[in-house]
Amino acid sequence: MSQAAIPEYIHQWLLNYRLGNLSPAWIQLKKGTAWVQLIGGQWADYFNNEPILNTDISIYCDVLQGMVPIQESFELPHMQLMDNQYTNIIALTDETCDWLLFLDATQSTLELQQYQQVANELNLLKDQLDRTLSRHVGQEVTQLTMDGKIKLNSNGERKEISTLFVDIRGFTHYNEKVDAQEVMNTLNTYMHEMLQSILDNHGIIDKIMGDGVMAIFGIANSQNNHVEDAFQAGLSIQQRIQTLNTQRAKNQEEVLGVGVGIATGEAVLGILGSHERRAFTAIGKHVNLAARLESNARAGEILLDEVALSSLISTPKHHTINLDLKGIGKTNVHSIIVD
Repeated sequence: MSQAAIPEYIHQWLLNYRLGNLSPAWIQLKKGTAWVQLIGGQWADYFNNEPILNTDISIYCDVLQGMVPIQESFELPHMQLMDNQYTNIIALTDETCDWLLFLDATQSTLELQQYQQVANELNLLKDQLDRTLSRHVGQEVTQLTMDGKIKLNSNGERKEISTLFVDIRGFTHYNEKVDAQEVMNTLNTYMHEMLQSILDNHGIIDKIMGDGVMAIFGIANSQNNHVEDAFQAGLSIQQRIQTLNTQRAKNQEEVLGVGVGIATGEAVLGILGSHERRAFTAIGKHVNLAARLESNARAGEILLDEVALSSLISTPKHHTINLDLKGIGKTNVHSIIVD
């Protein structure tokens, strides 16, 4: 099937509108040289002086120095030949001669520059916002905010999450009898194991409170549900602390255990504080419950609330106990001892 010819009115539109608006001009060069043979089109839009036949084109167009003779076809976009004017220069070559085509690109170049300026200003604002948020709520939460995963505003955002609290047992007594520098070194050692377990399981560090940590699960990207992530983080914490304590015992260093509490439920996520100092956090009944569970957990133990346990894909070996939790009352909780 033969292709239909372009209708004449479309052909004229292309010539008059598309090319006409670009003020085309052309120069024919002697094959393999920079010498002008013929010139045509709107040359006055591109040169202050009309190129003279049998002269070097680079005399009139500085950007072409070193580009001619033309070895192969090329394009130089957005070249500024005259003040406040930009030109696309297209070099073409055939068997008998070489060609330079000049097309006005002023409007498109100025629009591109405007877009770039706006983009730069937006990037500057984004960087300023990123630095401000990072200072108040941390880089991790800031990135989630930028990605649209969470919203930070004065009203907060309701979301079902799992909250984990972990605290070192016997740390106060240890702190009272050991030099401050050694206490700092020991705390950092234990903190590294706890924090890494949380981060490895897609948790967000809400805050570090002395020798304890609060973490939130259900915000960062994860293939698991947030309860699984929180529980796996709790298991990892206890296992890593056991490994750490084994090594410390060999080195005749004091060993410290940790207790973990995990609860699941709806919370309000947002920022608290004044204009000068703000912090990201989660508020809700289950958050208080997780804190109470942690305070009752023994070294090597994980305490879960009923919702967290029932949301796990596979129920771990546990035993149920009834505790009278401060500010909450008698509550059935589930204890898991990590061997």
